[in-house]
Amino acid sequence: MDNAPNNDTAMSELSRTLWEDCKFTFDPIDRRVCCLPHIYNICVQHMLDNYTDADFTHCPWTWKNLAGKVIDRDSYINSVCTDPIGYGRDVMHTVHLSGQRWTNFWETILSGNEQEWFINDTGDIVKLPVVQLLCDIRTRWDSTYYMINHMQALQQVCDDRPK
Repeated sequence: MDNAPNNDTAMSELSRTLWEDCKFTFDPIDRRVCCLPHIYNICVQHMLDNYTDADFTHCPWTWKNLAGKVIDRDSYINSVCTDPIGYGRDVMHTVHLSGQRWTNFWETILSGNEQEWFINDTGDIVKLPVVQLLCDIRTRWDSTYYMINHMQALQQVCDDRPK
């Protein structure tokens, strides 16, 4: 069960009913099992609300990410402090603000794939996934993850218009 106050009331009422009807002792606080996804969401929202204010003083000057790419601390701090998640939300909202923008964005993906506009880091032509930008939703702990993944997959459409 989630952490809403009405669930505290429900557990207390269950305890009262079990005692009155069955003389069964039931501790509504000790027996309550919180919803794990709800707890995840609370943790994720706290992190997302404060990640731009993180203290990087004990962070090494460089490190490698999972792909083996060397990350420079100052570049990383500059990137985080510009609030890339907020930027992603702004781009998504701008695209979805009007039907014409949404259609143009969609057509850019389709045309770019068809006319081979998009290239990867090594210069090879790639086809972008034909997906829409997603909005993150505060009540879904993984929605920011999916928003970022779609934004990253469609980065070339968001950053540059084909010439």
